[in-house]
Amino acid sequence: MTRPFRRPACRAILLAALCVPVMGGCTLVSQKTFDRHAGDPPRLPQTPPPPVPGPDSPALVTITAGTPDTQWKPIVRAAVMDALSRKPNALFTVVVDVPANAAGAPPDMRQGTVADGQPVLQAVMDAGAGSAQTELDARSVSPTGATQICIYVQ
Repeated sequence: MTRPFRRPACRAILLAALCVPVMGGCTLVSQKTFDRHAGDPPRLPQTPPPPVPGPDSPALVTITAGTPDTQWKPIVRAAVMDALSRKPNALFTVVVDVPANAAGAPPDMRQGTVADGQPVLQAVMDAGAGSAQTELDARSVSPTGATQICIYVQ
């Protein structure tokens, strides 16, 4: 005689044995299921640094070193006054382009800045720009060029 309860119990055990491997491969549904970046800290956009005045941006006025004051001072005065009338808080950057030595040694930036850039900076300030609105800088350029003083406005 067979037991009447044995057959359904075997079926339940067999069914459970078949389902366990299938259930073992399942993962729980969470926010990462639909968006892999969910829960990550926010990434803030990086602001680019302000552009540096240079050869790619046009200069307001360019003066070749050795030019007499009487020739460039009225031009600088008119240009600065015009720029200040359009933008009262404009920033004027006076950049002295000092040619590098032929031997490859770095040029004397201080001498070029004091001798050539300081009078132009003073002329910009005399035209109405405050001391907080002016900057003086120097950079080395190729040895073939002459010393130039460029005024950039931002």
